[in-house]
Amino acid sequence: MKKTVSIIALALLALGCKDFLDRQPLDTPSSATFYANEAEIRIGLTGVYNAAFWNSRGNVPDLKRIEGTTDLIISRKTDPESLVAMGNQGPFVIGNAISETGWQQGYRLIARANDLLEGMKRGQARTSKASYDRMRGEALTLRAWAYLNLMTWYGNVVYYTQPLQPDQYETQTQTPKEEIARALYKDLDEAYTGLDLNPAERGRMSKHMALGIKARLAMLIKDYATAAEATNTIIKSGNHSLNPNYQALFTLAGQTANVGREVMGQMMYPAENPNIASWQVVGYTPRQTLGAQSNNFPTQAMVDKFECIDGKRIDESPLYDPANPSRNRDRRLRWTLYMPGDTIEVRMVKAASLPYQNPNQRFIYNIHSDQIFRYNWNTQRYDVINGNPDFVTSSNSVWQFGATGAVGGVGYVWRKYNDPDQYVWELKTPFILMRYAEILLTYAEAKIEQNQIDASVTDAINAVRRRAGQPAATVTDQARLRQLVRRERAVEFATEGLRLFDIRRWEIVKEVLNGPIVGAAINPANVPAIPSFGAKGSVQDLNDIPDYSASIAQRIKSRNETRQNVDKHVLWPIPQGEIDKNKALKQNSGW
Repeated sequence: MKKTVSIIALALLALGCKDFLDRQPLDTPSSATFYANEAEIRIGLTGVYNAAFWNSRGNVPDLKRIEGTTDLIISRKTDPESLVAMGNQGPFVIGNAISETGWQQGYRLIARANDLLEGMKRGQARTSKASYDRMRGEALTLRAWAYLNLMTWYGNVVYYTQPLQPDQYETQTQTPKEEIARALYKDLDEAYTGLDLNPAERGRMSKHMALGIKARLAMLIKDYATAAEATNTIIKSGNHSLNPNYQALFTLAGQTANVGREVMGQMMYPAENPNIASWQVVGYTPRQTLGAQSNNFPTQAMVDKFECIDGKRIDESPLYDPANPSRNRDRRLRWTLYMPGDTIEVRMVKAASLPYQNPNQRFIYNIHSDQIFRYNWNTQRYDVINGNPDFVTSSNSVWQFGATGAVGGVGYVWRKYNDPDQYVWELKTPFILMRYAEILLTYAEAKIEQNQIDASVTDAINAVRRRAGQPAATVTDQARLRQLVRRERAVEFATEGLRLFDIRRWEIVKEVLNGPIVGAAINPANVPAIPSFGAKGSVQDLNDIPDYSASIAQRIKSRNETRQNVDKHVLWPIPQGEIDKNKALKQNSGW
């Protein structure tokens, strides 16, 4: 060891210590000289995209997991994300995994984007203008994406656009979200000029993704004129249309084809990397399947958001049959979730290794029986374990196999993103960040809120409804159009990460997140009453908020405790560690 040290010391003396230490390595760039050319800027941009891969816990997209903090989804009680407002779990407790991770992920992305945006100036002269403007536009858009989500979750947050020294992180103060949003408008307008309209590489930021983020920012701060302008630009371009096949939006093959270019932004799961995969369907799938975890479920409130096929809410339609609640309903109900009696097909094994030589399982989802009915590919009843042609009798309770009661659900499981062509533990379907249906509904809502109601408003709404087979909307009253758009957003984008954004900007968090979480009938022979939606024109009515008190004893009730939200719950708490490090930060009200 002494001999080695001596040789190094002699070498330093021979070269001159100062000169040697100051020399730039010939094979790798230093932090002070990186981004010196186009190739290095491209590497740095890859790092920014990497920081935007929000897939932190259990290989599930964070934005989808956050949906579990809303009225439409319930996570089982053993999950740290369970929405137990007053308990020791859930996002409404300082230190909860979701609120901690949200802050960390957002500011990691911002820090990397700031570093690139400042550093890439060194390589501007050695980069083509088109490439430089495009890469700068991508970084600006990704940074705006981070701020948009941070403001949705925490309200007024720390806003900075330059790389910070370590000690500077502890002196930052919060900026009002309206001021941040308007500053980001300028970034996104600049980004728009440099970005590609239709990037050759999927997952990259585009011109219309930048405009879509601008529209979301505007809706967050109720700047409806800006939102209408941004979305109208996208609509008038003719570059996007709705995929006629709704279900194809949530499969790998369907997204790859991307008919109509409906999918505008995606979080990618690279095909070449087997270690990066989405496990969200594993969490969706009931425990009747082999290896599923069943930890995330639709609520009855989600089910009851879907209209009947006559375009009326379930309490208003003569077509609604509470004994057969899936009949005569908006087709998106069956495209979004499975109800008791539905047939589920899922690929739970990797290869054709089972006796019947097919890796898919097909079974009837039946929460009211301990017997599990499985079928082979040819629909012949089949026991995949023993080859018994008769049904399988469960050794567990009905509630566990039915994804209810003991494991936190209330009788329903998700279908969206289930792709039987893929093995569920290696799902590669990108998670959608934005699609054209949102642009149409945002445009309509922005015009409605300004009371600028014309044919373009109903055209936008009806384009989305038409794909689902729902009748065209004919209402022209501002309040009823507002209700219709809110209902459409709930059923169109379930599990896509928009619900929390919506209920916060609509200021109805307390109204929709209070009371017990209920579900399907405990006994299908004892049919629960149709829920009440309040007096006509009330907050409950215009936001389709159901009241199940008339027959709550007849419904499955979640073991997760009754939600009790108060004023402070409209925003997440800033992580306590950030408050401890930076005394200039102010905790959100009530925490």
